Amino acid sequence: MKLFLRIVVMVAILSTNAWARMAEMMPVKAGTVEKYTSDNGKYEVSIMYGSNNFMSWSLAENGVQLWSRPLMCEPSPAAVSDNGETITLPIWGWRDECASKGVAVYNKKGELVKEVLFRSEPPEEGSLLPAEEALLWVRQTKISPDGKYFAIGYNGSQAAGVTLYNAATGDAVWDKKIGLPEMVQIKVAREGKYVLVATHEDKEGWMEFLLLDSAGAVLWSKKIGNNFSWEVKHYIKFKDDGSGFEIYDLKSEKYISEAMPKAAKR
Repeated sequence: MKLFLRIVVMVAILSTNAWARMAEMMPVKAGTVEKYTSDNGKYEVSIMYGSNNFMSWSLAENGVQLWSRPLMCEPSPAAVSDNGETITLPIWGWRDECASKGVAVYNKKGELVKEVLFRSEPPEEGSLLPAEEALLWVRQTKISPDGKYFAIGYNGSQAAGVTLYNAATGDAVWDKKIGLPEMVQIKVAREGKYVLVATHEDKEGWMEFLLLDSAGAVLWSKKIGNNFSWEVKHYIKFKDDGSGFEIYDLKSEKYISEAMPKAAKR
């Protein structure tokens, strides 16, 4: 009986919150087009807002449209891999506050492959209730160049959070609280071998950069004070030849080159 009442209360709360979120959503002007480009500039996802709540989206390769179709979910910031094989759209849980309840993964044809829902900590052993859905204030979603993995980055109270996922299965490879509280940018290397992260905190504009391996172990980190600026679009990037990576130094207005480390800092 107690279990039944608990479930009823949970459903009522979720229903009330859903109606509240729908009422708070601000409409986007018809004719608005949002564009999201792969890191290599080859692929571009466009989300188009029409009249009467009609929305559509499309994928273009080198400026040539591959497909266009109605968008059946609430629009959100898209990401596309360098080979166009994987596209991600965050699933809104609370749009006005930019909170997501998961990530939808699509293939190059615009077909849904997987919905990855965020979950809270699993229930205690022996509990009949499943892990509850959770909301995350995702600030970055990045896909590996080959489209096999994607990572999300979100803010935290003490440190930012990063989770690496297998794009095909939707399974979390690892989840880590790292760096400073505010997420700035993420880059994912081919096959999820490395994840490069830039984090920030307001005090004195500190930034911390970190490189993680495929298991989530920190291989390298570096802190720089007075380094944050909204005008900098790209703080981190991997070298094309795979030999290392670069981080942006605001004082010199140049990128600092770093070689790939060989041993993890455990």
